[in-house]
Amino acid sequence: MLYLARPYLEEPDMTTTPVPPRVDHDGTSERDGHGDEEPIDVVHVGLGPIGRQVLEYVTGRRRYRSVGAVDIDPDLAGRPLRDMLGADTDAGPGGDAPGPEVRVAADVGELGPARPGAVAVHCAGSSLERVAPSLRALLAAGYHVVSTCEELSYPWASQHELATELDRVARANGLVVLGTGVNPGYSMDYLPVVMAAAQRSVRGVGVHRVQDAGQRRLPLQRKVGAGLGVDEFAERVREGSIRHVGLPESARIIDRALRLGCTDFTETIDPLVASSPVAFGGGTVAAGHVLGIDQQVLGTRGGDTVIRLHLQMAVGLDDPRDVITLDGEPGLETVVRGLHGDAATAAVVVNSLGRVRVAAPGLRTVDEIPASPLNL
Repeated sequence: MLYLARPYLEEPDMTTTPVPPRVDHDGTSERDGHGDEEPIDVVHVGLGPIGRQVLEYVTGRRRYRSVGAVDIDPDLAGRPLRDMLGADTDAGPGGDAPGPEVRVAADVGELGPARPGAVAVHCAGSSLERVAPSLRALLAAGYHVVSTCEELSYPWASQHELATELDRVARANGLVVLGTGVNPGYSMDYLPVVMAAAQRSVRGVGVHRVQDAGQRRLPLQRKVGAGLGVDEFAERVREGSIRHVGLPESARIIDRALRLGCTDFTETIDPLVASSPVAFGGGTVAAGHVLGIDQQVLGTRGGDTVIRLHLQMAVGLDDPRDVITLDGEPGLETVVRGLHGDAATAAVVVNSLGRVRVAAPGLRTVDEIPASPLNL
């Protein structure tokens, strides 16, 4: 696997930084013995809608064993983790639900030290600054970290000092930190980078993602402003409380991975407004009120747009899809349907757990660590 060097970081000292081990065709690894039957310890930090879906997916995999959990909700503290599973959760072939002794803690510090190779699934916030204390504590305890924190997907530009700190601590402890999900982490960054491998050259990248927020969880519907008046929407945008976090990070991942040389990134957020009442799970959006967001990030070089990421996430949008366009030789356009945000996020996270354990230590990005079910 090729790890792309960041021009503003020192090259790793390969005398002290472990080299990723070879993974054989049968899935066994030099480092962690994937060929044996010892399951991978997983702890769950954050048991909201995404965190619980991750828990269900982990329970369905024979290679994982949920050994701990943390959530700040006082109503969850002390409860058995297995209570967070849906009644119809299928443990899968060889998969087991957490035992009754595995209970939800109120603080990361209660988890204790990790066994070698243990991974923490972190689903507890979008702001890197706010979740950084938890990430530090997990690394100090010896856990690899896979997080849905959108700002963690590429923090080198916006929060360079914090990114450098996390990278340094992870390297020093032989651990990996990865921010991922479906967006950022897959649909609007990893997929176009992978598709670019079939091109002789790439001059520009466009991704248009359309999502019906009415089919998503309530917190996301609120995050895109569903039901607000246009003026209140504009005020919330100015405050920073309404936006899809992670679009600039996706643009920077593409720019670095494909070496497009962008010198500037701009972001715009506009409302999509209902022309007639639209019903959805959270109620009804009245005519003239906001259905959701129309958000764009442009990456430019010399005044020319070379990256255009366009996200429409609103209640009642028809034909949810991802359209990926590569301007290059010979050029490419593809339409992907079926990337449901919540389910796909949980899947990408779980399918990254085995990969972080065999990657080079440090703060990594999704173009460096592909999500694939290394451990079934």
